[in-house]
Amino acid sequence: MPLANAPSLAPILGTDERQVRTRLDSLRRAGWITFMNVGMTEPPQNRWFLTSRAARALYVNELADAPAAASGRLERLPWTATSRGVRTCVRRLAWLEMLYRLAPGLLNSGWLRVPPSDAAELSDLAMTDFRLFRYGGWFHAVTRYGEQYWVTFTFVGLHATERSLRRKRTHRFWGIDAYSADHDAHERAVDRVFFGDPKYDAVPSAQVILAADSWAAHLSQREFASDTRPLICTPDGLWGDPVDLRPSGDWVNDPDTPMIVGRAEDLKRWRSMNTDTLAITKPLTYAVFMAVAQFPAIRSNQLSQLLSASPQRISTALVTLAEVGLISRFDGHCYLTDSGLRRAANLSRLLASALSRRHGAYLIPTFRDRQRRHDDGINRLVLQFAAEGAAAFVGWRGEINVPSVTQVKPDLVVLVADGPLGSGVYCLEYERSATTPSEVIDKIRPYRKCAAVGRPAPLLMVCETEQAAERFAEYDSLLPLLVTHTAAVEAGRLTGDVTVWRRRDADTVSLHCLR
Repeated sequence: MPLANAPSLAPILGTDERQVRTRLDSLRRAGWITFMNVGMTEPPQNRWFLTSRAARALYVNELADAPAAASGRLERLPWTATSRGVRTCVRRLAWLEMLYRLAPGLLNSGWLRVPPSDAAELSDLAMTDFRLFRYGGWFHAVTRYGEQYWVTFTFVGLHATERSLRRKRTHRFWGIDAYSADHDAHERAVDRVFFGDPKYDAVPSAQVILAADSWAAHLSQREFASDTRPLICTPDGLWGDPVDLRPSGDWVNDPDTPMIVGRAEDLKRWRSMNTDTLAITKPLTYAVFMAVAQFPAIRSNQLSQLLSASPQRISTALVTLAEVGLISRFDGHCYLTDSGLRRAANLSRLLASALSRRHGAYLIPTFRDRQRRHDDGINRLVLQFAAEGAAAFVGWRGEINVPSVTQVKPDLVVLVADGPLGSGVYCLEYERSATTPSEVIDKIRPYRKCAAVGRPAPLLMVCETEQAAERFAEYDSLLPLLVTHTAAVEAGRLTGDVTVWRRRDADTVSLHCLR
């Protein structure tokens, strides 16, 4: 568990945090471990990892004991004990913080229901093994509890989409090893690409999804609708109901490949050369960076309102991000740079090209200028939803693909708990210019196609003028549609019992959204 802190180690060692800190300090003075004071979603704190001296010692010992370890749990030094592994974990710190909070005490949390036969021995089901994966399309970590339960952990970040989740899940066993329980013997799969072979389709005791926010949790829940239901967790707690834990003798593991331990000075040199990574290892800087990644053209004062931070602190964070080359500012608007695109993709464990397709156009001045008024309107709506205790998510996270029919790419999406068009996902479009019947029909065409094939997507249409809103309202019999205009938005509420949304068949419209 590289970059673990004392609170996460205490339940594993069966002691309190004070004693853990005492032991950690003793190991540090002896030269076996060292720490970095970092944090992305949590306040910066000491997070520990092995020194090169300790890693070499463990590596030699494991080689000497290899014949005794032939049953297959750990044949070589974990890649996370190398300097390269620690560097990778720094980049993944946001989800490691969440993982380390949850994994050590997962079986005692009540979120996983243990079979009655083992309930009396729950205290014996402590964490006995933990792995982070370099490879594998879906599983990002695995943990064993006792001898017969192993749980997979998958991170769904802020930039994941339904399409990327489906692809990851389809290839979830690619590039990893498996052990199968067969007559009390563990048989290792030689071919690592085995996801289509039932013989090696390892089945975990439970699957846990670590979702970066409620939209990521919603996507995960929808993707697993026809599969074994996972336990979905967000930073705010459990999303959904607890799941049943089942015994499993199967086990998946990172490929057994030789690792280069590296030296302590390599990490020091890396830290001096990767100031952009270290710049976002502070909670506010990380939050500002991820907000810019979601909402291009956002302003400093808008960030202050969205993140509930003082303008001075936001300004300091923006200066830091600009100095390390992660963002650029044009006329007061903030955008990701090329380096920022790559870093944001890495934080969500996606290919950089996936973000470049969405954000890359903002690197072109003419595109930025053309979109500025539209982006300002979108960001104002995001702030108003936030001020009313709801959350609006950037639209490409909720793309709707109907094969051979159409694709819907809304400006924003919201999760509605109760509304006139039902509950679930509502798409939101901000319209600046469409007023004529042909322009209106062209704007709503993808939504009409979805409704025609039985996949209606409730639409919230915000127009800049009241005349345009009235034009769109004429089509609310053809698709699920609510309309309003910017003057009404400024004077009223987007959510609540009485809102600014309008339908021709209703005097008032209530809309209650999730956070």
